[in-house]
Amino acid sequence: MQAPNKKREMDDNSKKMGQLFWKLNAGDVSDGVVQKLMQLKQALDQGDLNKASSVQVSLTTSDWDECSSWLTALKRLIKARQMLG
Repeated sequence: MQAPNKKREMDDNSKKMGQLFWKLNAGDVSDGVVQKLMQLKQALDQGDLNKASSVQVSLTTSDWDECSSWLTALKRLIKARQMLG
């Protein structure tokens, strides 16, 4: 029963991250959000999951209107990375 839910979640993540990439490529993401995404990427590259979560929370609290369509997927990906250790 969990496998179909996990597949649905992965499909949803893929769709939402696709929306983010489309918006980035179209230049429809504000400079402030782009900067935060770059900080998040750097934190993930360095394995600093606390910093990555902090940036994600910042996006949630200060940029929700712009990020709401894909932010849930980003949060799920950070959580999955945390579970990997």
